Amino acid sequence: MHISIQTLRSLVDLPDLSPQELADKLTLGGLEVEAIQAFEDDTILELKITPNRPDALSHMGIARELAAICHTRTTFLAPSIKELGGSIHDLVQISVVSKEACPRYACRVVEGVQIAPSPDWLHKKLLSLGLKPINNIVDVTNWVLFERGQPLHAFDLDTLAKPKGRIALKIRSASAGEKLLTLDGKERSLLETDLVIADEDKAIALAGVMGGKITEVSNSTQNILLESAYFEPRGIRKTAKRLGLSTDASYRFERGTDPNGVIAALDRAASLIQEIAGGRIRRDAADVYPKVIEPLEISLRPHRLAQFSGLPEVEPAELRTRFLALGIETSGRAAHDALKFRVPTFRPDITDEIDLIEEAMRLIGFDQVPARIGFRKSLDGKSLDVSLDKLERHMKTFLSQAGFFEAINYSFGSPTELELFKATDLLTLQNPLGEEYSAMRQSLFPGLLNNLRHNLRQQVQKLSLFEAGVVFWGKNPAGQKPEMANLTAHNMAADAYAQEKLFLAGVSYPGDFFALKGILESLFDSLKVSVDFKPLSLQLSFLHPSQSANIWLQDAPLGFLGFLHPDFKEEASACVFALDLDLLKSHCFKPIQVKPLPKFPGIQRDLALVVDEKVLAGDILGVIRNFKTLKPILEDAKIFDVYQGKGIEPGKKSIAVSIYLRDLEKTLTEEQVNLPVESLKQELNTKLGAVLRV
Repeated sequence: MHISIQTLRSLVDLPDLSPQELADKLTLGGLEVEAIQAFEDDTILELKITPNRPDALSHMGIARELAAICHTRTTFLAPSIKELGGSIHDLVQISVVSKEACPRYACRVVEGVQIAPSPDWLHKKLLSLGLKPINNIVDVTNWVLFERGQPLHAFDLDTLAKPKGRIALKIRSASAGEKLLTLDGKERSLLETDLVIADEDKAIALAGVMGGKITEVSNSTQNILLESAYFEPRGIRKTAKRLGLSTDASYRFERGTDPNGVIAALDRAASLIQEIAGGRIRRDAADVYPKVIEPLEISLRPHRLAQFSGLPEVEPAELRTRFLALGIETSGRAAHDALKFRVPTFRPDITDEIDLIEEAMRLIGFDQVPARIGFRKSLDGKSLDVSLDKLERHMKTFLSQAGFFEAINYSFGSPTELELFKATDLLTLQNPLGEEYSAMRQSLFPGLLNNLRHNLRQQVQKLSLFEAGVVFWGKNPAGQKPEMANLTAHNMAADAYAQEKLFLAGVSYPGDFFALKGILESLFDSLKVSVDFKPLSLQLSFLHPSQSANIWLQDAPLGFLGFLHPDFKEEASACVFALDLDLLKSHCFKPIQVKPLPKFPGIQRDLALVVDEKVLAGDILGVIRNFKTLKPILEDAKIFDVYQGKGIEPGKKSIAVSIYLRDLEKTLTEEQVNLPVESLKQELNTKLGAVLRV
């Protein structure tokens, strides 16, 4: 969206600020300025407008924003129009057949116009906004669109059918197979879901998208019919998308224009046409508006604004002043000191109290909102669970310091990609952007692997990525859960159709299982959490069957770590992990227990044990840590070597373990250490068949 600063200054009483300062003001207000460009004696701001802000797709919309942000006022003038001649109703009759698709339709007639190039001021304005000037009539409709955000269309009135001396316009659904030659010279085949403007004989325009070629304004045009309307956004969106026909008009209609701004824009355009092209404006405007769309009245509690934002409570007088600049008027008070506001119809994005709270935060400035919200109660008075947010921040910081880059992907993806991770009973979207975005993700790995592939194509040979995000699971009619859901099945409600879980997943390329395991162990140490790495008992078919492990937290599966299955080919060299943050949050950040430094020295004993190659290092540590005779003096036990080869018979392996012993009350004697260690050797032999390596 291109905005002229020169035009803005004619619409709002702005302080003496540079273009960059104005851009900064808009950015702080939540509108993204992508570029600032000079154009002759003007400066153009290029804005990126989000789909929920159709009001900002015009100079008047941006003028309101600046008025509210800069504590000033707009200087909008009501259109002034001179009507001459007979009434429009003597010449034009409107019939809206598709009332839901077209809640309002209006038009004016201007007779005796002279088609010519636009005057210099209008010619330059359109060029500065990236538009190609055509002629004075079409240029006026385009200028008013950019000025007010209301699309208009001009028909050559003399090309419309008048079987009884009057034009009978119909706003109706197209007939199946009906054809329309549009302004771009292409013949369009229409469906019954398309909305058209028609005279008695034919369709003359594709409503809200593009006019027809037969009725376009040409050099021979003398009389015009000027259209202004409000169309239901969803229908326009579907038609434009189906035909691949995106225009400035459809772009605005499909986001929502102002139903109560239809006549003001129509009068503004008719007045400008009369000024630069001559002609007579017939009396009255034909306006079909059977069910008036009224502004919403919404209550806002100032204390609720403070609760959500963490800002000090804003005075009601300041809220009223700020909102008034946006066109949001005060309409009284409600119960519990709530203020009532009337929201204009050009702001379809504001429908509830929370939307007004967001507006207030924008106007005050997001830079003023505390980085950490200073309250510990939820809106229903219950204590907030802040541990999940704290855990996520901690893990992101840790992994970033460990050399990982954070990835952020969409929460939906391609069913084909998701099925690689055995996704079942996918939750699909009703109106997806495309097949590749049609299902809610049941795994973070499709997005992470796409990120990895992209980097590999760019010759990045070493990369570690992580992502924290929600995954979505459903249940099939038999009540079974997707494969990955087994990790947290104990937390899923038995009757829940859909479940959201917060996961953290990562990928390291090329993979090193033990290096990644060491990073995770350090991460768990920083969280004061004790976990166990065990062979895959919860089989995940996308992992390598013999180079992977489950991660257990007490008796619950927390996640997994391992290489991808060889079927992934190039990506099989990547080592991945995933952790259930919802489960982890309840076990970390426990209060720190301070212990005095030990007064007495400890003793270390190293044992090299030969065991069957199927015996796990974790099994040896489990026996040592649970051996009652040794437990009173056991401080720690760690594996420091695993060996197979010369000197070890086939089918066996040597595992070396360090045992750290200490008595907090006295210095240990050799006898106090040797007896329990000898008993431990017997225990290891009995339970695991372990013998000392000679």
